[in-house]
Amino acid sequence: MTSSLSSPQAEILEFYKDFARKNQRAPSIREVASSLNREPSNIHYHLKHLEQLGLLVRTGGYRGVRLVSKSNKVIPLLGTVSCGEPISIFEETEEYVHVPENMLIDGHAYFALRAKGNSMINAGISDGDTLVIRKQTDIDDGDIAVVATGDPPFEAVTLKTVYHRKEALLLKPENDQLEPYIVKKGQIRGKLVGSIRTYGK
Repeated sequence: MTSSLSSPQAEILEFYKDFARKNQRAPSIREVASSLNREPSNIHYHLKHLEQLGLLVRTGGYRGVRLVSKSNKVIPLLGTVSCGEPISIFEETEEYVHVPENMLIDGHAYFALRAKGNSMINAGISDGDTLVIRKQTDIDDGDIAVVATGDPPFEAVTLKTVYHRKEALLLKPENDQLEPYIVKKGQIRGKLVGSIRTYGK
């Protein structure tokens, strides 16, 4: 068992691992509660802490728990980012995604966004992809970044290849049918470090 966990957390985590190994699926909350002689509310309580530790992801539904391997880490999914016209984003979420550990560097904060639109298609980014973003405000010319435009609380974000101009940013879509454009009040919110595509949706 994982030594940094409390005894109930370790017991619940080990039950999920054993159950998944034997049955090729996750147990329901009631199955866990019945097998461990605990209340369902107690299971929910410990699952929340296990998710915060990055050991599992709750995906919704009565079997909605997915274990995270040691080669993956969990980051918050903050919403959708436009690969076209800027759209709103809110930095409050209860949803998380797991990403390969080799995309992340210790000491940095990360978040995920869902791509919307096809303005970055030439960079290999398609509608629906999960984008892994490293929080930072400084980037090099030619980096793909999340840029906030407008003034709070009406600011919106977009994903573009970015070039610095005097007191402005040049945002370049990676789509031959779209033209670059200048924003004077753009703020860099993070740099794209990877993307994840789910097939068969």
